[in-house]
Amino acid sequence: MASILYKLEPIYRHFPEITPPTGHVPFKRKLMWTGIVLVLFFVMGQITPIGAAPVDQSKLGMIQIVFASKMGSLMSIGIGPIVTASIILQLLVGAKMINLDLHTSDDRAVFQGTQKLLVVLISLFEASAFVSMGAIPVESPGWVIPVALQIAFASILLMFLDEIVSKWGIGSGIGLFIAAGVSQTIVARSLSIVPTGPGSYAGAIPSFLSQLSQGQLNLVILWPIAMTVLIFVAVAYFESLKVEIPLSYGRFGIGARYPLKFFYTSNIPVILASAVLANVVLFAGLFAGMGFPILGQVDANGQIIRNLENGGLGYLMTLGDLNGVLSPHRITEFGGNPVLILHLFVYTLVFILLCVLFGVFWVSMSGMDPDTVSEQMETSGLHIPGFRADRRVIKRVLERYIPQLTVVSAVAVGLLAVIANLTGAFGTGTGILLTVGILYRMYEEIKKEQMNELNPALRKLMGGEK
Repeated sequence: MASILYKLEPIYRHFPEITPPTGHVPFKRKLMWTGIVLVLFFVMGQITPIGAAPVDQSKLGMIQIVFASKMGSLMSIGIGPIVTASIILQLLVGAKMINLDLHTSDDRAVFQGTQKLLVVLISLFEASAFVSMGAIPVESPGWVIPVALQIAFASILLMFLDEIVSKWGIGSGIGLFIAAGVSQTIVARSLSIVPTGPGSYAGAIPSFLSQLSQGQLNLVILWPIAMTVLIFVAVAYFESLKVEIPLSYGRFGIGARYPLKFFYTSNIPVILASAVLANVVLFAGLFAGMGFPILGQVDANGQIIRNLENGGLGYLMTLGDLNGVLSPHRITEFGGNPVLILHLFVYTLVFILLCVLFGVFWVSMSGMDPDTVSEQMETSGLHIPGFRADRRVIKRVLERYIPQLTVVSAVAVGLLAVIANLTGAFGTGTGILLTVGILYRMYEEIKKEQMNELNPALRKLMGGEK
């Protein structure tokens, strides 16, 4: 039975679409398109919508990191609509509320087309919500709709820029935007020389050097930098761990290995789980402004109020300090305080459960499940040494690893993000985790592209275009 989403095809089939390449794209051209998209992303982040008033950049700090946004600019909602649309459709498909088989090309095309339509609708809704709740102030009431439309259009444009990177560039646009935003935050908070007071600067290193020149040795200032470096190293180490399954190719038994990474689900579960909790803050402010504090209330800076009485469910589902500027003593705040311990327990449990949920969905949707991988191996002429060349045999062997790795990796990235968020690292632990994973995969893809460029025959052997 065809899905009801097929009825939406007459609407989204008129949307612009980025034509995929018909052959191999040279590495330099991929690098060029990735660079162009990155420059456009940064430029839009510096443009203030016509009719918008100045805004405090510290508002909704975690949302800016997760959604690669910059409050008060055209990038005020960033990739939020793209990620939110993906979450909604994944949940509906995973719960079988929508009848789509994402292993078939037709259903996958319907899924992608519906996601584009949903991105447009969510962009309009979120832009209107941000402007109406005062997160993005306007010069006069008459500018509310024009400002909201400008911000929504910029987010829709990001959707197509993401498609350009996915088809013509390196990695994914969403990952590129998140890594760029977090990297910009880390550099600014480490090296910025903007004065914030006598002998104090916005950057940690200039502040430390300024105080050192006055005879004050304040190592606490460098704590966030030390934690940032430590988390970068830890995540890079876990990214390198993998399980290798021995394979043979053809009747001559040419040896090969199929690597299953410890972070099998990549950073996708963290992106989606963080997006869900970031939306809690958004809707908490929206409902509170309407007189319905269903999720809790927010303060004048758009932050969830940090107590259970007024913060409510929103407080329990966030770490409270959403700006990512956590003190080095943040962990000690939980000692001996039952409310804070409950807060940390609920937040960690919800975050990890969301990571596992989205991890399972992602593995199934992206063709990384045992059934799809075994089919690809059989098509490529690969089999496991010591077993007969049968897809069912390969599937049984993969089922010993992939389901367990899916859950374990989702839990691992979730726990790592929570622990890192408590250290006060610049860019937040979640942002660093996402950035390292994104950059690591881009590094691997760049190595693969360079190998293909050096040896076209190898590309042909691996099934690539001539």
